[in-house]
Amino acid sequence: MQEQRYIFIDYLRGFIFALMAIDHSLHAYAQNWGQFWFIQDHDRSEIWDAFYLFDQSIIMPMLFFITGLWVLPSLKKHGFQSYLGRRFIKLGIPFILCIPLIVPLLTYPRYTLTIDPEIGYFDYWLNIFLSGKKLQAGPLWVMYGMFLYSIILVALNAIPGLMTKWGRFVHILTNRPQIGFIFLILLSALILGISDLTWGAPWWIGWGIFYLQGARFLLYFLYFMLGAGFSQSGLLENRFFWKRLSDRLPLWASIMGISTLAYVGYSLTFTHEGAYSDVIRHAFHDFFGLGGSWKDMPEFLEQHGLQLIKDHAPAILIRTTFHGILCLFQVLTLLALFYRYFNKEHPVWRSLAQSCYGIFLTHEAMVIWLQYLLIGIELPQTFKIALIAFLGLGGSWLLTEKWLFRVPLLKRIIA
Repeated sequence: MQEQRYIFIDYLRGFIFALMAIDHSLHAYAQNWGQFWFIQDHDRSEIWDAFYLFDQSIIMPMLFFITGLWVLPSLKKHGFQSYLGRRFIKLGIPFILCIPLIVPLLTYPRYTLTIDPEIGYFDYWLNIFLSGKKLQAGPLWVMYGMFLYSIILVALNAIPGLMTKWGRFVHILTNRPQIGFIFLILLSALILGISDLTWGAPWWIGWGIFYLQGARFLLYFLYFMLGAGFSQSGLLENRFFWKRLSDRLPLWASIMGISTLAYVGYSLTFTHEGAYSDVIRHAFHDFFGLGGSWKDMPEFLEQHGLQLIKDHAPAILIRTTFHGILCLFQVLTLLALFYRYFNKEHPVWRSLAQSCYGIFLTHEAMVIWLQYLLIGIELPQTFKIALIAFLGLGGSWLLTEKWLFRVPLLKRIIA
């Protein structure tokens, strides 16, 4: 999705999109989190909830970090007007086209399973989806999320000296890693904790077709800004920094492993015992919904709110703190791993990096229809997931490289 600059970053971006396709292949089989996916198999297991929690912790923070790396260099190279035009070509045109062409393919199977099994696809497409009854952007939220964050960053860059100072601050965090870890862990915990208490872990906020994941969109913005700070500080060109980071790969991987056990283990153990409690969110929602105002808030807190927070917030905040720690060390581990082992030209990785945007746009329809067709077929869950991942990732990869890239206009958009 971006101009190639550093081989290991390009390959890491390709890996993240491939991991996204693989992760989506198991969603229908996750016992708890599968209920939020487009389609659910009857045969599900908490084993896949564990994989889901691990994958979902890293995919979007890493992707937005990489995206943030290139915004200001591209803005400097092309100028605001040209940059905006390039962003519209890369993000806006696919967004506009994929809503009527791709998203209905994602929502139709669930509609037939839960509402009307007799409805044909084109009837659904015209009279249900396009009529507005089921109109949504689905996974395309990533595209307007990138665009929104980029515009915010461009606006911040217009404030004299601000991004230069931010780059220096990020550089300080890397030069003093103990301070950097403490700062990022505390900030991540604060962001995730407040977001989760306000909007709930699985729910989305927005209007129309424009929605962001309430509990995580601010964390994604943090990593987007960290990426921008990396590019501003010159750390991308600093070989000493990357060598120091990659030499500590075993340490990052070890802490990531411990953090995984803490976050995933705690989340699964206390899923129904408070780790994902919505009591606080519902209480405050009801308070404002019944006409309460900020002027009445002290009285509400004294009578009900503080006790609710005391009873229910700790279990949530433990989970969100573990989440923030895991996310940080997943990012460090992947950056160190790809710099150390995937920093040379390789045709397969180059193909994946070039095709990753096309994979993103097309894989989900393949994955969901495969999950749909396999419902009720007696096969081991592991076999189903492996088959769907292979066909979904491989099919979207081949489609992009062997067909979409042969259309010059499409190649310009998605290459």
